[in-house]
Amino acid sequence: MRVLLWVLLALNLGALVYFNLDLIAPPQVSATKPDIQPEKMKMLTPKEVEAMPTRQEVSATPASSPVAPVNETTACYEWGIFEPAKLNDVITVIDALSIQHRVVQQSSKEAIRYWVYKPPLSDDAAAQIKAEELKALGIEDFFVVQEPKWRNAISFGVFRDEQLAANLVEDLRRRGVREVVKSIRNQGNGNSTLILENVTDTLFGQLKKNQPDFPGTAIKETACSNT
Repeated sequence: MRVLLWVLLALNLGALVYFNLDLIAPPQVSATKPDIQPEKMKMLTPKEVEAMPTRQEVSATPASSPVAPVNETTACYEWGIFEPAKLNDVITVIDALSIQHRVVQQSSKEAIRYWVYKPPLSDDAAAQIKAEELKALGIEDFFVVQEPKWRNAISFGVFRDEQLAANLVEDLRRRGVREVVKSIRNQGNGNSTLILENVTDTLFGQLKKNQPDFPGTAIKETACSNT
């Protein structure tokens, strides 16, 4: 009986080794190259070469290159004139836009400006209707004032030269605009003008949006300082 058990155990071990031979000793890969059989080689014709599939070349150039941002041009502007009570307000606006600026004090004579405007209308709706009427007349250079004291007035421009202001009043009246007023603004001591430097087109647009909060002021392009 004991001999029979040893025989069965040997058979089981032999079967285990046989069926797992590939795991115990994986077949060796032959290092020899396959024999070349010249008699089976065939010369292709030009037509057969053309008919063969071509390998698609991978381009080293990316499909699309990012477009470099276009640098905006800059310019310098003069914005004024501001009474002392309004100077801090406008500087707050300019600082929020991160615009380089400097304050230039104006003498009493330099501070005189002539403002051409239409007095405040009754409400926002009336001001909007009037603005549409002005555009229908071909008048584009104006804005509706938002500053509380002059809210819904319509500003047509500010001038150093009184004659230029008077000419604008006459032109507006000829074109059908009534109740146009020419008055002196910013007369007195302590008035200032702001010189704005390196202003991009985008920043200039933001300045124009804030101008209605400062009626009687003008934003005009000026020569940039070399310093």
